[in-house]
Amino acid sequence: MKKILTGNYAVAEAVKMARTEFIAAYPITPQTTIVERLAEMVEKGELDAEFVRVESEHSALAAAYGASAGGLRTFTATSSHGLLYMYEMCWWVANSRLPIVMALVTRTIGPPWNIHTDHTDLLTLRDSGWILAMSENAQEAFDLTLIGFKVAEQIDLPFAVGLDGFQVSHTAEVVDIPKQDEVDRFLPERKRDKPFVMEPGNPIAVGGLTTNECAMEIRMSMMEDMEKVGDLVRNSGYVRDYDLVERYRLNDAEYVVIMMGAWCGDA
Repeated sequence: MKKILTGNYAVAEAVKMARTEFIAAYPITPQTTIVERLAEMVEKGELDAEFVRVESEHSALAAAYGASAGGLRTFTATSSHGLLYMYEMCWWVANSRLPIVMALVTRTIGPPWNIHTDHTDLLTLRDSGWILAMSENAQEAFDLTLIGFKVAEQIDLPFAVGLDGFQVSHTAEVVDIPKQDEVDRFLPERKRDKPFVMEPGNPIAVGGLTTNECAMEIRMSMMEDMEKVGDLVRNSGYVRDYDLVERYRLNDAEYVVIMMGAWCGDA
C-alpha cells in the first residue's frame, strides 16, 4: 500500500507497525510531529503502547531505559539540543546493551540558534555505542525504523535513525507501506529471556562499580557486535534490500564523493 507521508509521519507509522510497547519523548523542533502523531495513535487506540509525557529529554531516555530494561520494545525521538540534554543517558543505554530505537531529526547545534539541518547532533553519538543510520528520504526513514528494531534486538545495542530536519522530516512523499502481517513476520515480539533484561526472580546488577578490565571487556563486546551490523542489515529479510553504503557508478571511478542523508537524493 502506498501513502503520502512526511518523513516524521513515516517514522511514526513504522513505530506503530513495529508494535512498539513503550514511548517516552519530549517535543523539540523539527522532531515534534513524530511524537504528536504517536500520541494521537495511542489516544485513538491505533497503537497499544504506553506513552509517557515527560518534562525533559533526559527524563525521556531515562524512562525509555527502564522500559527497555524490563523487556519492552521501546522508542523515543529528539533533535539537536534535546539530544545533548539526554546525552548522559545515551551512554547508559548503550553500555547497558538496551535495544532502544531513537529517531534523530537532525538540526544544527547552537549558538547561534538555527532550527535547520546539519549532522552535528547525529555525529556526537559516533563513539557512544549507538548504531547510526541516516535516511535519504521518507521511504528510508520508514524502512530503517523497522530494520533498526530488528537489528537492535538481535545484538542488544541501541539504534538511531537519522533524518534531515525539514528536508526529510517535513517533506511529503510517496511511501510504500508493507502489510502488517509482513512486518510481523519480519519483526516478531521482542524476546524477554535476553541476558540484559530484568525480570522478577532473576535479579541482576546494573551500573555498579567495576574494574578497568571489566569496563574494557564491555566496550570490546559492543565493538564486536557492532561489526555484525552490516551482515544483519544485508540479510535482515526485509521487503527491500539495504546495505551500509549505497554505491553508484564506482567501477571505474577515480574520485568518490561520500554523502549521507537528503544530500544523496539531490546528488
